[in-house]
Amino acid sequence: MLKHTIYSDIVDIRAPRDWVWSILVDTARYSEWNPFTHQVDTSLVVGDPVDLHVRMPIRGDRLQVETVTAVDKPERLAWGMKLGCNVLLKAERTQLLTATGPNSCRYQTWDAFSGLLTPVVTGLFGTDILNGFNGVAYALQQRAETTWNRSAA
Repeated sequence: MLKHTIYSDIVDIRAPRDWVWSILVDTARYSEWNPFTHQVDTSLVVGDPVDLHVRMPIRGDRLQVETVTAVDKPERLAWGMKLGCNVLLKAERTQLLTATGPNSCRYQTWDAFSGLLTPVVTGLFGTDILNGFNGVAYALQQRAETTWNRSAA
């Protein structure tokens, strides 16, 4: 089976993991800070749908409908999709927060693709996905550090 994973940069954030988690799961406010997925409509209940409004600079804005696959507070948030019972395409986006201290954590996100259409999807959208994921990582860092510093002052 064809497989490919697109990883964001690993970003260290000077704010507690719980604080960063609260930003990550507050999907109603994504438009305030998230440059890639500017709108997310979901209950964040595993098995429920998630409507992702994604900005793809090269390929244009898209609505991607997926399913919530994990909400493991305060560490992992994931959603994914299947096309053709995993044979044609399966993708799962994971966002991971790892505590590195009482007031710091590390963020990384990735999308793991598998199936026959993997080369087509990653060829058409891979650059936008990578740039988008890096944009999210650094925007989350900025949002978390700015709001944490304000709250701690």
